Amino acid sequence: MTLVHRKKRPLIRDKESFRDDRLFIVACDDTYAPEQYFRFFRISRVQVHVVATTDGTSAAPHVLERLLDIEHIEDDERWLLLDVDHCLQSTHTPAFLEAIRRARDLGVKVALSKPSFELWLLLHHIEPTEVVTLANATEVERKLRLALGAYNKTRLVKADFPLSSVAKAHGGARTLDTTDSEIPRTNSSRVYKLWDAIVAGALQSQLPTELGALRNTN
Repeated sequence: MTLVHRKKRPLIRDKESFRDDRLFIVACDDTYAPEQYFRFFRISRVQVHVVATTDGTSAAPHVLERLLDIEHIEDDERWLLLDVDHCLQSTHTPAFLEAIRRARDLGVKVALSKPSFELWLLLHHIEPTEVVTLANATEVERKLRLALGAYNKTRLVKADFPLSSVAKAHGGARTLDTTDSEIPRTNSSRVYKLWDAIVAGALQSQLPTELGALRNTN
């Protein structure tokens, strides 16, 4: 069989950006929430480009292929944001684990959320002790809806996730992430690791004051 090497899709960078802006290319298994969430934040000399799932193929191997299909340069950071809830059913587990291992072999960083990305959003508003018993993504969304008064993942509200609340979510997620296992065994979200990477490479003068607490944790 002859392999066809496709030309990678070019990524349109912000034309107003500086040549040395840092770019994070983030592929996720969600169509709406992560893309909207990261669009809310503007940090000097940082761009976050989210590759959302738009064709219904949200399994980890497909998400990884979409990420690998994006043109990038050596200094760009590539990330996978994946939910654990439906990916660890018996029929999906081997492919899920293989995609994660392949990603890491290729230098792609991985941030898993158990059960879902909405847990990360929820941690902007409540204490980590309040999420440990939530059984699945449906319960997380129900709790998020109670915390916000309303929640629609297709139309996130910027005012619900101010920059000042990121440090709260970050601290809560770090508290919950108590194991070194490849896949979280309890409710947690490693999206905080992506924020760690964003903050770690920034000059103090480039960071909004609300993110100062994140720098102190690195």
